[in-house]
Amino acid sequence: MKKIISTIELLLIVIGFSACNDKLNIAAPYKNITVVYGLLNITDTAHYIRIQKAFMDETQSAIDMAKVADSSFYNALKVSVKEISADGVLLNTITLNKVDLLNEGYPKDQGAFFNTPSYAYKFKYPLNKDNTYHLIILNTQTGNIDSASTPVIDNTLPISSFGLREWLLTQFSFNFPKEYTVDGKIDQVKYSISIPPNVGSVELIVRFNWTDSNTVTKTAVHKSADYTLFTQTTTPEFTPQSIVQTLDVGTANKNLYDFIRNAVGTNLESNLYHYLDSCDMYLYVAGLEYRRYKDLNNITGGLTANEIRPVYTNIKGKDAMGLYSTRAYKQRLQVPIGQDTRDSILTNTQTRGLNIRFYP
Repeated sequence: MKKIISTIELLLIVIGFSACNDKLNIAAPYKNITVVYGLLNITDTAHYIRIQKAFMDETQSAIDMAKVADSSFYNALKVSVKEISADGVLLNTITLNKVDLLNEGYPKDQGAFFNTPSYAYKFKYPLNKDNTYHLIILNTQTGNIDSASTPVIDNTLPISSFGLREWLLTQFSFNFPKEYTVDGKIDQVKYSISIPPNVGSVELIVRFNWTDSNTVTKTAVHKSADYTLFTQTTTPEFTPQSIVQTLDVGTANKNLYDFIRNAVGTNLESNLYHYLDSCDMYLYVAGLEYRRYKDLNNITGGLTANEIRPVYTNIKGKDAMGLYSTRAYKQRLQVPIGQDTRDSILTNTQTRGLNIRFYP
């Protein structure tokens, strides 16, 4: 949910600040632009679509307008989702309810933008992997209709179709025991990922868990840090096929030692020990529209790169933009750290001497 909020605020900033650029004045008198953001997850029991107004006004500061909730929300929207079968048959029409995300348990971060209220449109409905979900936003005051469609990624598939193939091993552990091989090449920890259809972006994260134990104060503080082992949004092979695809990924072992060193810290105290526990692994995927959004918004360079930044949208309608796509994830919790890796952490040049210990 934090990603949803930060992404929509990024879109608002891009539009708001373009009106403040004296080199390229594209602002007209006050004009509403609808910004939409939502990622459907088939396993969620509740789904949220964020819909706001962006603002372009020659007479007011975009920063000042960003602090006022009335500048960012519509009062008269009718939002629905139509469920369409694979052969184009309308199966159901779902009406979305306007809710305050704070009351839903998703408080908005503090910042230059207002943080309350924080409205979104919610529906509770079991999604079907074989169907498409068509979003319709009707402004009952203006008659404008904005829309977008997305399939959903099936994360109910077994690991052999969605997950790390290595997770199928009975005694799977997280291992990166060496820094260099005999021939001098850097060792890597490697995995083979099975990707389901409709995926355009993949991210694999390893969460290291440990406890800082102080032998003097007799206190223990549980901590964790996330290492992004792999992220990819531009591989052409991610296409909407009906077959499962395989992706081989990896990272240099040295990167993992460096990460652990930076995570636990090098400010050594003789009475402070870091008890490294098991790891959690998270495989996140998102739809093709999300991939295109990320690709285009990460572009640098070009003839007008200093003035204009491309903003991708799959929202159809007059003066509308945003992203409506799908996401899913698989996880493997409490993955043990292999004994060879434990030994290497205690002796490796990057991590030895950091008072790292391991639970039995």
